[in-house]
Amino acid sequence: MPPFERDAEGQPCLNGPLSGRRLSIIGCSGSGKTTLSRRLGDALEIPRLELDALHHQADWTPLERERFRQAVDEFMRHHEDWIIDGNYEAVADLVRSRCTDIIWLDLSLPRVLLRLFIRSLRRSVGRVELWNGNRERLRDLCSLDPERSMVTWALQTHARHPARFEALRTDPTLSHVTFHRIRSPREAADLVRSVERTLG
Repeated sequence: MPPFERDAEGQPCLNGPLSGRRLSIIGCSGSGKTTLSRRLGDALEIPRLELDALHHQADWTPLERERFRQAVDEFMRHHEDWIIDGNYEAVADLVRSRCTDIIWLDLSLPRVLLRLFIRSLRRSVGRVELWNGNRERLRDLCSLDPERSMVTWALQTHARHPARFEALRTDPTLSHVTFHRIRSPREAADLVRSVERTLG
């Protein structure tokens, strides 16, 4: 598989245009998956599914695995084109077998932590409802329990993503997929603009 294209600083960047209209967006919590999903969905005028919204039922109760898989499968069967954002291994095989592109948001850990802290603080103070009546709580923001604090979760999981993504890129069963690596909000915006130019 060819290496990623590199920017002026020699860093890996977006590896070419989208090859299709079934997109899987993955990345660490706080990397901007849902924001990019929303912007691409608007540009392409295709439906999107946020896996967090489906998985987290009332009182943060996780949706039972088989029901989770069934719901994701039904979403893909009912839509010819789609965007799915999230990292859930329970449904990863379903999504990867049908997507045309995998977009990895690979933002630096300091940037992710800052974004998560600001986001969680805003949601907690504003009592913003997320999914199915769930809200973040201010006392959880600095918790050391990764199941309660997104900041702690990011600290513990951020370093796992490069190896996982490289394993996907070299997986022969995913030869049908075009891979993209986005390292900054600017590159994410560039991807959206490239889609808008193509459609315009």
